[in-house]
Amino acid sequence: MTDLIHKSMLNLMTDTIPSAVFAIDSAGIVTHAHISKHSAPKINSLIGKSFFRILKIVLGVDTANTIFASYQRVLKSGCQSEFMKVDHVSVRGLNEYFHVSLSEAQAQVLILFHNVTESRLIEEEFTCMAEQYETVNRELCVSMSSLDFHLMDIDQAHKKIAALFRITSIVQKTVNEQEVLEEILDGITREFGYSDVSILLLDEVSNELKVRASRGNTNVDFRIPMGEGITGYAALHRELIYVDDVQGDDRYIRTNVNSSREVAVPLIVDDKVLGVLNIEVSGERVIQPYDLDLLRSISSQIAMTIAHAKHVANVELQAITDAMTGLYNYRYFRTLLQQEIKRAARYKRPLSMVMIDIDFFKHYNDTNGHIMGDKVLYMAASLIKSICRDTDYVFRYGGEEFAVLLPETTVNEAYEIAERVRKMISDFQFPNCQNQPKGSITVSLGIAGYPNSAQSDIELVDCADAALYLAKRTRNTTCTYETK
Repeated sequence: MTDLIHKSMLNLMTDTIPSAVFAIDSAGIVTHAHISKHSAPKINSLIGKSFFRILKIVLGVDTANTIFASYQRVLKSGCQSEFMKVDHVSVRGLNEYFHVSLSEAQAQVLILFHNVTESRLIEEEFTCMAEQYETVNRELCVSMSSLDFHLMDIDQAHKKIAALFRITSIVQKTVNEQEVLEEILDGITREFGYSDVSILLLDEVSNELKVRASRGNTNVDFRIPMGEGITGYAALHRELIYVDDVQGDDRYIRTNVNSSREVAVPLIVDDKVLGVLNIEVSGERVIQPYDLDLLRSISSQIAMTIAHAKHVANVELQAITDAMTGLYNYRYFRTLLQQEIKRAARYKRPLSMVMIDIDFFKHYNDTNGHIMGDKVLYMAASLIKSICRDTDYVFRYGGEEFAVLLPETTVNEAYEIAERVRKMISDFQFPNCQNQPKGSITVSLGIAGYPNSAQSDIELVDCADAALYLAKRTRNTTCTYETK
């Protein structure tokens, strides 16, 4: 009998179990049946058979017992319905899913098997796709976040390269120190967007940081002692200092009422502090860590560019400076004289020249030695320069002779300046000056002017020299060139 049932079930369900409805009496016998996709003759072979034996063959003992228990509860209650989910593995090893409903009708139990495999598989596939989507979405978010950081790094690198290119290219355009400082600030404001930025260089004599170039509200005459303020602290400790709230920092020196943050970056070359790059920002601007890294990384290039400009300036200064007296030398005198004559002619302005010669200087050298003579030359040069104005040019013309160019100065005005020089030197107590023929070091001075005395640079020198020759007749006197 069991073999016949088993054979009937295999005929009906060789692969998958379709949806079906069974009516089961109180003895567990199939009284009615309907199975989708199967003909009546095949279905009739199940009528009168034990339903739960069929279930054990098709779905297994455990599942059959579970359904049988529900069947008994429904049959006993009379009106109660039950619902359950059943999983099944077909003869081909495929998973199938059923919704099983049991309800009582006229002393029988109707059992509905609804095959939901396709819906279940679609649901599982959808769930799998949703999980995959969620995973991809998370990975995308991580990738986007990582991309943002990479873009920030690229932006930072771009700014750094642009800034470094601008800084390194400065020396190709100019080696003038002030122009270099201005170009550096132009690059920083353009590439980084800072509006209040300055470069302070260290004055080794006063040990102060002096503003040499600025953009924004910084006072160009501002000086900060080494170690004071945030800027001086950065220079003294040789490290970048960033203060997020300057109003709460005792070191802050108020220069801008709108400032809320300050960055001070020391400029160091060969372990020597040249100065500080100082940046102040208002509350709207946020300083990010990569901003600080960027400023720190370009500071060395800024420092080297400034150091190069200072070195070139020193070399150029040495080329036009007399080593003994510190005055401009004769070669620079010839260059500057031509420039000033041209400028005076172009703008029709006066230009005067004073030739100065130390009286009896050979006697001083012979009496005191050349070392003392060199000292007198240096002291005399310092006195002459102290009397002259900032707009005047003082030169060592050669030997014990000096020359002074006075732009925008008439002969009469030049005479007043020359007389002050003569009197100061005559009254000054040079070493061993009492042994000189007149008991002191004195000078003779000759003055000539453009356009009254001369019309060219050569004529101006000749006229001033002629006036000096006249003064040397009596010594310790000042003569002006008189036209015939």
